[in-house]
Amino acid sequence: MIKLKTVVYGITYFIGFIGFLSVSGHVSPTYSAIFLIMFFAGLFTDWKGKKPLPRWALNLLSLTAVASLFFRISAENVVLPVVETLLLLLGIKLLEDKEFRDFMQIYTISVFLLTGSALLSIDISFMLFFTVMFFSVVVAVVLLTYYSQDRELAVERDTFRKIVLSAVLIPSLALPLTGFFFILLPRTQQPLFNLIPAEKSTTGFSDSISIGDVSQIQESNETALRIKTDRKLNSEAYIRAVVLNFFDGKTWKRIRPAGREEKAVNLKGRIKYTVILEPTGSRYLPALELPLGLDGVRHRKEKDFVFSAAERIYRRVKYTAISYSGGKPFVKPVNLPFYTQLPYGIDERIVKLAESLKGKTVRETVNKVVSYLKENYSYSLQDLPVSEDPLSQFLFEVKKGNCEYFASAGAVLLRLNGIPTRLVAGYKGVVYNRIGDYYIVPQKYAHTWIEVNIDGYWERYDPTAGSPSQILSKGEKSLAERLRLIMDALEYAYINSIINFDFQKQVKVVRSTVSFLSGFRSLFEYLKFAFPYIAIGLAVSIGVVLALRELTESRSRKVLRKFLKKLEKKGYKKKENQGLEEFVLSIPDGQVREKALRFVRIFESYYYRDREIDRATYRILLGIVNDI
Repeated sequence: MIKLKTVVYGITYFIGFIGFLSVSGHVSPTYSAIFLIMFFAGLFTDWKGKKPLPRWALNLLSLTAVASLFFRISAENVVLPVVETLLLLLGIKLLEDKEFRDFMQIYTISVFLLTGSALLSIDISFMLFFTVMFFSVVVAVVLLTYYSQDRELAVERDTFRKIVLSAVLIPSLALPLTGFFFILLPRTQQPLFNLIPAEKSTTGFSDSISIGDVSQIQESNETALRIKTDRKLNSEAYIRAVVLNFFDGKTWKRIRPAGREEKAVNLKGRIKYTVILEPTGSRYLPALELPLGLDGVRHRKEKDFVFSAAERIYRRVKYTAISYSGGKPFVKPVNLPFYTQLPYGIDERIVKLAESLKGKTVRETVNKVVSYLKENYSYSLQDLPVSEDPLSQFLFEVKKGNCEYFASAGAVLLRLNGIPTRLVAGYKGVVYNRIGDYYIVPQKYAHTWIEVNIDGYWERYDPTAGSPSQILSKGEKSLAERLRLIMDALEYAYINSIINFDFQKQVKVVRSTVSFLSGFRSLFEYLKFAFPYIAIGLAVSIGVVLALRELTESRSRKVLRKFLKKLEKKGYKKKENQGLEEFVLSIPDGQVREKALRFVRIFESYYYRDREIDRATYRILLGIVNDI
């Protein structure tokens, strides 16, 4: 025998945990920890059958959680505070003594959490959580209906299996239709038609980078972008995002480039590719060097071959680009004061170092500076200089740092020698995914380097001793990495087949459909043609549902349902709080009462002994019902 109470409580906690898992990657660790404490406390107290806090105290906690929401919510940050508040409310509900409405509230909040996760970020995990949640909630509601009638109800395994199968039938029929509409209906290019702004990402490059900022990006294991191309990419490929040209001593900033627009020269190694960019919160659209054009997203091409979107990127975007691996930006004359700008008060030690590295020509000076930095300093993401003068601390004390320390030092040393130099931020390195035949660029491959103007040509130099892609790719042949590539390939397939099935593609589908339908003389003729097939399809679907119902419903429930329905037609409806005998004895018609009482006594002789009615007895009872 299976006690429904145990099953209902178990599936309720399972649903709550699925709701938590769907948003756990977005909410702060503090809220996750608080929820898990309440989750396991609720589980333990339900198991022991004792609740330490009265309902009024838990209601007060709920009101406090809701009230705190109004102090945290803002026009630019709506979704995450709401999701975190819902998570607290779910934890509080799990701590309560649970009536029917409490169970239903737990299911509702869990579904809201899943919905909130879709507003924060949609990926392949959403479909997994959605499917599990859909089936679980339907089964839970069906079982809860039985449990609410009798809290001590226990059923045989076969009966329980039939109840669950009947419940699973509902989502089994609905899920394919849901998937159809999920794929076909248009998805807006803005979250919830711009009514709810998406959460801003903490990754990506902005208009300014303080020395040490890139190390925070390099600590992320998330994917920054994916590249699909027919050509083989160098594993150390450079991906350009933004050019920074003004230095205040601690931070590199982007100021609108002054002077003439740069031209692309030495156009060799043409490559066409597609980029799927994850949300960054910035405007910049990364592209392989040297990008000449983008298509698929509204953007602006700036003078220094930086591409910026029309609005900040808070959703996944897809675009195609054309680049030239041998291409160089060219401008002559270069705006010398603009690209040799330095703040006042540069450390004299840096000035003397720059003088000592000066060569006979511009190129010789560049090579000496780059070689000096590579040979005398080491790459590190730990214990980075964070003083008021991080550059001096890097050059003369710590002598280790990550890419922007090297790039900043190189740019300052060259600018002190009157050589126009600028900083470039982007990514260095790609990971090939053989399963999906595309390239992954992780956030941890974020990198900065310099571009130096020599005779009008902006040439790339990388003064960093090593790079994140070289250092962090060691050991990436592990089983965990292979599994990660498999999961990312599934994610990539999902993105291409579902997320990017956008409105334009749907217009194409509609046009094809209209073209097909135009072969019919009129809409009436088409409906006349299709109607028999639609009718047959509906009839078959109804027949399948009825057949499954007949197959899965026990004889006891079936004959009792027919018995009560027959009496209801005669004007005698059983009240919820009435027992069968009490109900039958209240019937004023003597003949009906006598036949009904005969039915009840035979029925109860099986029901109260937990025996399933056999086929012969079922026919006898059915005969009595027909005779009433």
